[in-house]
Amino acid sequence: MEPARAWCIVSLVFSSLLLSLAQSSNTSMESLNSVIRDYAFKELVGRRTGVLYGVSLPRNLSGIRASVSRLRRGSLWIRGANLSSVHIPPRAMPVPSVRRLVIVYHDLGSRSSSYYNVPGYSLVAPVVGCLAYDASNASSGITRELELALPGEGILVAFPEVKLPEGMHSTIKCATFGRNGSVHLDDMVSKNICSAASTGHFAVVVPSVAPASPPSVEQKTESRWKVRVIASACGVVGLVVVGLVGLGIFRSVRNKKMEDMESQAEEGEALGTTWVGMSKMPSATMMRTQPVIEDRSAP
Repeated sequence: MEPARAWCIVSLVFSSLLLSLAQSSNTSMESLNSVIRDYAFKELVGRRTGVLYGVSLPRNLSGIRASVSRLRRGSLWIRGANLSSVHIPPRAMPVPSVRRLVIVYHDLGSRSSSYYNVPGYSLVAPVVGCLAYDASNASSGITRELELALPGEGILVAFPEVKLPEGMHSTIKCATFGRNGSVHLDDMVSKNICSAASTGHFAVVVPSVAPASPPSVEQKTESRWKVRVIASACGVVGLVVVGLVGLGIFRSVRNKKMEDMESQAEEGEALGTTWVGMSKMPSATMMRTQPVIEDRSAP
């Protein structure tokens, strides 16, 4: 197979894998939105319009908080709406236009990273969502999702629980997650507050910092081996140096003794010299006392 053709096949397989993963993530998020929406609509049965109510979610969604409010179109236009940490400004209008609508707010809490992620960035606050639904035919089970036409300032989303790494204040970004899996990054409008042009899901992110990986067992073993080799080498070198120093001292002392002996010989009778092995030693050239033959025949 030609290299170019093989590369094309690998690229297609990789792209298909990424697309399937994105579709799977979007599907799981859509399912979660549907579940929260259904429980939110149940919470509104027999409740007043214009009041924010907490939503009781099932145990399998523990850690996620949700709240809901039913509004009239005219009230939204005049007063806007406040839902926990989300503020919808006045002069907002539902699209398509309906007489009544439901605004559902939810905070994914510790489950945020299970549903949303931004490549190259880390979440530093829980993902929050603000979605609008048609409430005109809620009794019939028709709950289509709506868009909101907003004035210039847009929706304001506050993140009071931002946990920032040290030195990361200049790189904080607001992340807006699109329904098609896209992510839009923007700067904060003020401290811990992001602005959005429409409803959706929002978070605060900072560039990811890869933690230093701890040394592996092999690296630790190799380091210990190197330390032992270096220590052994230093010990051998130390012994050699001590031996050379000791040998030098021994030769120095021996030569000193030889010099003293030669000096004493020069002050007295001259002595000859002879070689004994590798050393030059003094020796007498003649006897000082002549031997006398003992006469045994004398009485």
